[in-house]
Amino acid sequence: MKKEISVSRWLIIFALFLPALCSAQSMQHVPDAHHDFSDVGRWSEMLEGPERDKWQHPDEVVRHLNLKPGDVIADIGAGTGYFTRRFAAAVAPGGKAIGVEIEPSMVEHMKEEARKLNLKNYEPRLVKADDPGLAPQSVDVIFLCDTYHHLSNRVDYFKKLSKNLKPKGRIVIVDFYQKPMPIGPEAPEDKVSETTVLKELGQAGYRLRRADDFLPYQYFLEFGL
Repeated sequence: MKKEISVSRWLIIFALFLPALCSAQSMQHVPDAHHDFSDVGRWSEMLEGPERDKWQHPDEVVRHLNLKPGDVIADIGAGTGYFTRRFAAAVAPGGKAIGVEIEPSMVEHMKEEARKLNLKNYEPRLVKADDPGLAPQSVDVIFLCDTYHHLSNRVDYFKKLSKNLKPKGRIVIVDFYQKPMPIGPEAPEDKVSETTVLKELGQAGYRLRRADDFLPYQYFLEFGL
């Protein structure tokens, strides 16, 4: 996963929240695109507006994760912390939510948000693209939302993540169905099918524990070792 691919991730999501601007053209995945993220406030408005809440159902996602006080959850590809701050509230007291990101500006944004919300258990963490920066057997839940197709060498990456999970730890993947929909990336290569996720996680040593279909445009898959 290169930093440029991570940037294109935000360009795709940007298209989801500006339908009026994007109706005349299709937003495509450009692996070597570059974009300035210095104005994070503007991006936060686009990525976290009320329109997303309508289809993302964040509270339902948190509920289906069955988090409990004291849990440690890592949100890989956390972006602006849309889910991370909710996780921090869900695992308090005693737990911790780690917002894992490779974009420095997003990490700084999350740090400021954690201060404003007084969430001392909300820990933004800047990492390398091929290293989640998590300690061995330190995490109860690893969560990825709309991040899967940006990962390179996915089987190897998830093998690494298995070392970060506590005994009985879980990985949860939420991502767009690979079919035409009014929400989500238009290009097929920007979506990964459930079949592919199941195959690759199996190759990495995981087994499917649960599959839920409560989201209108995304699947919810939970894996364990």
